[in-house]
Amino acid sequence: MKLFESIKKIKKAVSQKKVERAGRQGENKVDSKLNPILFGKVSHRQVNNVTLVDDNGYSHQIDHVEIRRNGIFCIETKNYKGWIFGYENQEMWTQTLYNGEKHQFRNPVKQNNSHVYHLNKVLGGKYKIFSVIVFAQNNADKIDIPNVINLNELKSYLANFHSGVAYSEFEMDMIQAKIMAANKRLSNDEHVENIKNQQRNLDNNICPRCKSRLVFKEGKYGPFWGCSSYPKCKFIKKIDTN
Repeated sequence: MKLFESIKKIKKAVSQKKVERAGRQGENKVDSKLNPILFGKVSHRQVNNVTLVDDNGYSHQIDHVEIRRNGIFCIETKNYKGWIFGYENQEMWTQTLYNGEKHQFRNPVKQNNSHVYHLNKVLGGKYKIFSVIVFAQNNADKIDIPNVINLNELKSYLANFHSGVAYSEFEMDMIQAKIMAANKRLSNDEHVENIKNQQRNLDNNICPRCKSRLVFKEGKYGPFWGCSSYPKCKFIKKIDTN
């Protein structure tokens, strides 16, 4: 029995390492695309691998923050192979490999919305932050969500984005400095354990933002779980009806 458990733990550790390695490879691809040499002479500021720790001690790991004259972009990178299926309000999306094997992963739109929320708090709510989900394998064609794009679309997406702002060089410097000052150093193991704790709380209907209870509510667009501290905290957990 102990031998079986040991083998199971080893397989799980190896699988986790493969996921982490694939994630880093995807982030490196996006980092290369954001390189101003490839973009041409684009004035921008970039902060990679940002870890923010909120007032409850939860950590939030952001792959890239791209600061440009036309906006601040919080970029989440996914490096999954195969076909990707999902809707904006689903809790989980599906990866279907070419051999028919299927896996589920957390909805990256919701994941990155949380990152935007915490990044916005760091910047004092002074700026509009735009969420972008980039699939490094260029396999997001089956996802019909405007800010979910393929890696080969990233350059044109950012260049043609109209946000109604035009940041100066000084403003971009100040935004970058604030983000870098808030960036915390955590090991990957610490962050993974932190994420597990957040998920456990969410599964038990505890608000991941303020630790109040989530209560069942009926809304205009259907049922959902809302924070009992509303309107101070406006977190909601939507119920997947698909």
